[in-house]
Amino acid sequence: MADRLELEQFVDHMQRINRYLRSEAFDKNKQEITRVQWMLMRKLKCSRDGVTIGQLAEHLDVRASTMSQMLDRLEKLDYVARKGSEEDARVKLVQLTEAGRALITQMEAAWLESLEEPFAHFSETERQQLVSLMTKLSNHLPRKGE
Repeated sequence: MADRLELEQFVDHMQRINRYLRSEAFDKNKQEITRVQWMLMRKLKCSRDGVTIGQLAEHLDVRASTMSQMLDRLEKLDYVARKGSEEDARVKLVQLTEAGRALITQMEAAWLESLEEPFAHFSETERQQLVSLMTKLSNHLPRKGE
């Protein structure tokens, strides 16, 4: 069983890293989208065919009505578009527009760039170990509903 102090230290480090990344992506670049909208757009970037409003709401753990409001704002900014599903006309799929894809690509590049210097302090072996351990931890997190 993990030592409670180790877990607390791990959480502290994760929070510090997360604050740093948020600062690099949002505060320095003065984006017009919120962090939650950014997470939503990253989810869309991973999907070629689009994602339903319900799937997005579940991913961010919000109600479908809240998701619709977020999408309305992103649609007005021309970052996302909704289209009917070819299989079921009742279903609306959400996709990134070219402008949305460009914004996410730019923000992800800023994130990666911001990590280059801190990662340079690790050896190649340490970097591989870190990624391997983070993957292992992520794979052992319970999925929603389990």
